[in-house]
Amino acid sequence: MNKSAVCERPGWTARRVEKYLVVEHARTLHGFYGRYTEYEYSLPQILEVEKSPAWRKGAAKYLKVPTEDLDGRIAEIYAKREADHAVAVARAAAVSEELKAKKETERAEIERLAATVKGGLLRIGCRHPLSDGWRTFQISEVLEYVDFADRRGRIDGDYVREFYRLWSAGAGYCNRKGVLRRIIIPVKIRLIRILVYLAKRDEWVYGVGLDGEQKRVLYFETPFGQASFHLMPYEGFGCPQYPGAWSNIRNSDQVLIQLFDSFHVSKLSSANFRGV
Repeated sequence: MNKSAVCERPGWTARRVEKYLVVEHARTLHGFYGRYTEYEYSLPQILEVEKSPAWRKGAAKYLKVPTEDLDGRIAEIYAKREADHAVAVARAAAVSEELKAKKETERAEIERLAATVKGGLLRIGCRHPLSDGWRTFQISEVLEYVDFADRRGRIDGDYVREFYRLWSAGAGYCNRKGVLRRIIIPVKIRLIRILVYLAKRDEWVYGVGLDGEQKRVLYFETPFGQASFHLMPYEGFGCPQYPGAWSNIRNSDQVLIQLFDSFHVSKLSSANFRGV
């Protein structure tokens, strides 16, 4: 900051300028190259000032070089600065390319997941994108429900456990995830069909009854205890009337986990017996 630049500030009187420069001069008396009598204090400005003998002597002392080597040392400083700048520019360019590649990869992954979600929702019969009437669900929120609804293969305790985990996450009238339950309703229907088949085959007691809140429920008396499913108004027709009542125990998940695991244990035991 020189005197002419300060004087250009609006409202600055000559006395105010002098008071400012006295403080500034005292603050910048020891600059990058040691003592000098100019008001400039940043490195570019220091190198541009008139190199008086006093300035050269102070600069040489600060840089710890003979006065005759001062110009060469200053040239080295400039060369190093330019080299560092070139390295910084190259590094920034490399980082920029790396970030660009990373963003492209992330975008491709998001597009792949979005296609997975869209295809899964259409197969299940849900519209895409899925919304609760206020906002649209993000891919990450819907993905695990779609993946589970699309899962094929054997039904065991882990499958039942995952179903109840996702189903419970959407419990409650004010829960936003309640909308996601519709994605795995086909899984619920699949489990009910299997249980109805087993009940008819093994002559279990089953049927439609009411719970404590007078809601329609499909009950099954399995070898591991009572299991039940709440029914929508249009579900359960064609099933017999349940002669019993609710056991007042909320453990259908544990009952079905044991039931479906027992099928695979018995098959494994039979296979081991035949191999003996």
